[in-house]
Amino acid sequence: MKKIAGNTYYIRGGTNTGIYVYNDKAIIIDPGLSGTRPGRIIKKIEESGYIPEYIINTHEHDDHYGGAGQIKDKIPTVKNCSSAFAAVYIENPILFPTYISGGKCCREMIEVSKLEESDITTVDSILKPGYFNPVTGEINKDKADNTIEIIELKGHTEGSMGFITPDGVFFAGDVLVGEEMLEKFDFLFTFDVGAQIESLEKLKNIDYEYMVLGHSKKIITKEESTELIEKNRAAMDKYINQIMDILKSPVNSEEILKRIINNNNLKHRYKEYLFFRSALMSILNYLIDNGKIEYILKDGELLYCAI
Repeated sequence: MKKIAGNTYYIRGGTNTGIYVYNDKAIIIDPGLSGTRPGRIIKKIEESGYIPEYIINTHEHDDHYGGAGQIKDKIPTVKNCSSAFAAVYIENPILFPTYISGGKCCREMIEVSKLEESDITTVDSILKPGYFNPVTGEINKDKADNTIEIIELKGHTEGSMGFITPDGVFFAGDVLVGEEMLEKFDFLFTFDVGAQIESLEKLKNIDYEYMVLGHSKKIITKEESTELIEKNRAAMDKYINQIMDILKSPVNSEEILKRIINNNNLKHRYKEYLFFRSALMSILNYLIDNGKIEYILKDGELLYCAI
C-alpha cells in the first residue's frame, strides 16, 4: 500500500487498486482481475491493521472488478458496490464478450476475456452520484466527514463512475487513458462517444488534488490531468476526422475499419479487432445521431456516407 494523501493509498498493478481507510475499516476501489491479486490485496490491508468492508467498482470491465468475488469468498462480510448498469455486467460477465462479438461469442473470446478464471459474484449495493458514507452505507447529497464523492462518468462504459476520497484523491477508472498508453493505443475503446466527450468536459470542473488512472505507472496532479484531458479528446477527434474523411464516398464498416487499422498501424489480434470494431460503431452511431453522416442500404450492403 503506497500512501497518496491522508488516509488514501493505492496498490499498483495492471489495474491500479485504491484503498481508503477509516476507523479500522478499508474500502477497496477496483480490485482488478481475479487470480493471485485479490489475496495479495487482502494481505496488504490486514497487515496494515484494517479490515476490508467495501469494494467499490468504477465500471463493468473485469480487469477492474474481476477479483471482487474472491475477496467476498474470503471475507463474506465485504459489500460489493457498483452503478446499476455496471451491476448487470458484473453479475453476468458473459454479457461483455457477447456484446463485443455482436451475438453469442466463440470459445476463444471467452478464454481471452478470462471468464473461466473470474468468479461470478453479486453486487450488494447500488451506487448513485452523491456522497457515500461508509459508516452508514448511505449516499447523501451533502458532503460530510469520511464521505466519498461519487461522480457519474459515462462514456468508456455506460456504468462508469469516479470516486473522490476526503483527501482529494480522484480514482477515475478508465475515463482517461495515460500518456504511455495513448502512445500505443490511441484508438480508444468507447461505448458512448457523446457521453465520453461530456465526461471529459465534466472533469475540467471537478475539484481534486491527485488523480489515479486505472492503468498508469504514476499518480498525476490536477494540472497534469488537465493536459491529459486535452490529449484524450485529441485522440478521439483524430479518429472522428479520419472517419469523416473516409466517408466522402459511401463505404461499409469493414472497409472503414480496415483503413483505420492500416493507416494507423494498429496492432491487433482477434480480441483487439473486435474492440476496434465496437469503438468504430460507437463513432459511426455518434455521427449519425449528430447529423454528420447517413447510412445507405444498397444491394444487401450497409454503407455509410458523409452528408
